Amino acid sequence: MNLIILFSGQGLQSQAHLDEILSQMSPDEQSLLSSVAPELSVDYANNSQSSEERLFDNQIAQPFIYTLQYYRWQQLQRLIAAPMAFAGYSLGEVSAFACSSQLPYAAGLDLVHQRASVMQNAVTASSGLMAIKGVPDRKMDELLTQSQTHLSIKINRDQFIIAGNHAHLEQAADIAQNLGAQNVQRLKVSVPSHTVMMQEAAEAFASYIQSLTLPKMRTPIISATDGTRYSDSEQGLRILSQQIDHPLDWYLCLETIEEYQPSMVIEIGPGSALSKMVNNVLPHIPCRSWDDFRNIDGLQAWIDRNR
Repeated sequence: MNLIILFSGQGLQSQAHLDEILSQMSPDEQSLLSSVAPELSVDYANNSQSSEERLFDNQIAQPFIYTLQYYRWQQLQRLIAAPMAFAGYSLGEVSAFACSSQLPYAAGLDLVHQRASVMQNAVTASSGLMAIKGVPDRKMDELLTQSQTHLSIKINRDQFIIAGNHAHLEQAADIAQNLGAQNVQRLKVSVPSHTVMMQEAAEAFASYIQSLTLPKMRTPIISATDGTRYSDSEQGLRILSQQIDHPLDWYLCLETIEEYQPSMVIEIGPGSALSKMVNNVLPHIPCRSWDDFRNIDGLQAWIDRNR
């Protein structure tokens, strides 16, 4: 079975995902998580007055999503043979790296927490991300220049994520519609990830990783930067650092996935955005998301049918 595992980014996390991880964590692990994100504690989660919106705050979302993906991978790897590769979308590549290196939960959490902190510290104005669909890539430079925004992620030849401050994103939305956009949507992400606006964060993260000595990677990763495959920990850390202030090309990543001719692709979540992209671009490859199923038994049954 030639399997590739996808690790999702921010945007589709929910209270149900928080309930899922808290039910699996030991008291010591819950304490570790709440030490970097008190809003994710059991007591807070049980508060009926709490709001799901907190899960989209950058410094909460990143450790939360890493934790979800870490525990899901611990379960999934018991059901499958070693995958041929991982791939991760935005924050998902950090989780993929931590799982590939088999980092203890605490070590991976610290890596993600540091990333979230330096990114948040670099935000100097109200900003975020916007998804645009229907504007061909040949017109993207025009849109970015006129609106003073930045390319964050290329998803397809006519589908992109851009970043900027709120006023510039509003301007970009108008320009995109004039250029024939089919859909324009603000995302629930509070930082202009993968752009030059995060240069200070990338430099701070690069300084932090210099002191790290990590285990060898066990599973290769197809990078969302440009679709290259890597399996060296030092190279992986450099890539994760560079991604903070450089755009991603998820379309190239999908092209590389197709070249590997996997027999199956599984998205580990949260959400099913990546599996929908795979089904759209690579419809001949069986692909489902963890969140498509009510429980892991349903996922296992699907895996067994497609072995």
